[in-house]
Amino acid sequence: MMMTLRYHPIGKRLTPGAGGYLLGGLLNMMGLFASAAHATGFEPLPIDGVPLENGKSAYILCNDTGKFDPASHHDIPHKPTPSNSNTCAVFPDREIVAPLPDFSLVKHASRQALMNNALTGHQDKKVASVMDFVWRNPAAGECIYGTKVLALSSKDADYNTQLAGKQFFKISDIARGGFAGQALEVAYTVYSSSAEPVYRIGRSFTSVQYRKHAGFQRQPPIEPAYHRAINGVESKQRVAPDPGQQSASLNDNWVNFTTSVGLTKRPASPTLYIKARCGDETPVELSGAIRLRQTMPPFIELSVPGFAPPGATLDEIPEHETAKP
Repeated sequence: MMMTLRYHPIGKRLTPGAGGYLLGGLLNMMGLFASAAHATGFEPLPIDGVPLENGKSAYILCNDTGKFDPASHHDIPHKPTPSNSNTCAVFPDREIVAPLPDFSLVKHASRQALMNNALTGHQDKKVASVMDFVWRNPAAGECIYGTKVLALSSKDADYNTQLAGKQFFKISDIARGGFAGQALEVAYTVYSSSAEPVYRIGRSFTSVQYRKHAGFQRQPPIEPAYHRAINGVESKQRVAPDPGQQSASLNDNWVNFTTSVGLTKRPASPTLYIKARCGDETPVELSGAIRLRQTMPPFIELSVPGFAPPGATLDEIPEHETAKP
């Protein structure tokens, strides 16, 4: 059973140029408001899915190397470059500048994700930091929503000290909500030398477990219908999934990025981008708009607030579809 763990928001919202905030100062020093970048990889994310040989998928493939290459004998992916393995990839001059020219920062925040559940002995555990950005191009009427996740290496990183060894939160999927009815384009950039690429991006609320074994789908079909947060086999044994454990229904309100983040080898995520139409209104902040998910057992989902287009709302997930903390 997937466990949705509690999140306690403790990060402060930051405003551009605000003195006294570490992130604000860092962003200014690194030239966040500059727009020098070159990008080739923004991809449309169809609202009605993409065709497969038999049916449709909510997911597009971005990087099909390493563990997402069935013919490969190793799991090490090819990092994107301007000439290779670059579907969905963009290449800003600096990681935290806007990934396209003529976009300026309008919102940014740093948030911390906490676990507090039976897995943590009912103690708060700070396991990740989430950076949230919004850039706007007024002339084009477009906004880009950016996300970057850092796994924290403090004493809280071992979230379950009741077990032997170290139990680190392994994030395989990062989802953002609030985009219903919008035509979207998506992209990512890999800046940290240890970060993995984005393997796939879906117009779905559902994150689907992937292993390089028979039965696991690189592009999960939309049937059988499945609307919950995580779909897969919650077993550490090598068990082939049935078709109902490898599907993800379309949900135009959500975008799900599949990558790999976690201590000790991959503490930083790629930076993830969603481009949507927008006006001059200030983006709203919605509780639970960003989800961090571990799709290997035990299934874990953490939620943090996130910026979203004005007027956006999040889906109501039926109570029977979400485990209680």
